Amino acid sequence: MKKSPTLVDVAKLANTSKATAARVFSRSKSANVRLETKARILEAADKLGYSPNLSAASLRSKKTYLIALCIHDITNPSSPSLIRGIQDELAQHGYDLVVFNSDWDPNKEKKNLRAVVRNQLDGLILQDPSDELDVSELPDLPSVILTSNKVFSAVRNTVSTDTVGGVKKALTYLHSMGHDRIGILLGGSVSQIINRKRAYLDFYEGAGLKVEERLIVDVPFKMRASDTFIMAKELIVDLMRSPQRPSAIFASNDILGLAALQMAQIEGLQVPRDLSVVGMDDLFSAESASPALTSVSKHRFEVGAQAAGNLLKQINSEHSMENEPINELVECTLVVRDSSGPIAEVDV
Repeated sequence: MKKSPTLVDVAKLANTSKATAARVFSRSKSANVRLETKARILEAADKLGYSPNLSAASLRSKKTYLIALCIHDITNPSSPSLIRGIQDELAQHGYDLVVFNSDWDPNKEKKNLRAVVRNQLDGLILQDPSDELDVSELPDLPSVILTSNKVFSAVRNTVSTDTVGGVKKALTYLHSMGHDRIGILLGGSVSQIINRKRAYLDFYEGAGLKVEERLIVDVPFKMRASDTFIMAKELIVDLMRSPQRPSAIFASNDILGLAALQMAQIEGLQVPRDLSVVGMDDLFSAESASPALTSVSKHRFEVGAQAAGNLLKQINSEHSMENEPINELVECTLVVRDSSGPIAEVDV
């Protein structure tokens, strides 16, 4: 039987020491090796067919080098960029990502958290906890929670986007284009709907505009984004066929914004001449739509990378659980495209 290649064989072929080769295959120390040397060692390992025993290394370090991400819906169009941001940052430090999907089910969310503890993962990134989750149920391990909920931000590190500020940026922009009657499509979780509706009402009050309740449309929550899209189109029709149709619509996420664009085309409205539409999330589908959808970017990739970086600092700190929570806020950016513009002049 052919003898399996060893680390000594790799070091010899790469013309380096065993200690240097060992650092390359150490998840925590590989960053300390020069890139040229690292590439030479990896090439030697590939030629020899050498594969390090990561299980043994984990036992020695008492780390799994696995991080949990507990997310609501992995099929949501905003999820991939968030996951990519987390994974890219973790990979640079030798960590892998395990994704748990809750389907917006509080019981499944709690089950996923128990699985994180049972499998002894090194850290946790938790997306916007459900109302049913108590802070006492959070695992006792390094964590970052993606939320602006003050109950959780008081006890754990958080990273969130300034969605309230993002809503106000969108409305301020539309108002500057001459739009005084702006409809709003609200969807998502209860907390998202409450926060964005509050921002809408605050803006109207600050601008001295009259609030028209019929311009505020609540789109019932659906577990799947595709179901939300269908439901939104049915509700938007009534708004567009009204004799007092708004001149602009702000959608609290891009799924609703894209639904508004599609229904405007079906109803024979020209965007943005007859109706301006602004979304929120800045998904790839917003940029590729026709016309391209103006949207508020929540920088999901950056949020993911920031959360992962925050978590790694905790893991590498001996007293991370004793420190005061750090709450980070990522500012939103308005990306203006073809779906919005000045209010059309009325022919007299």
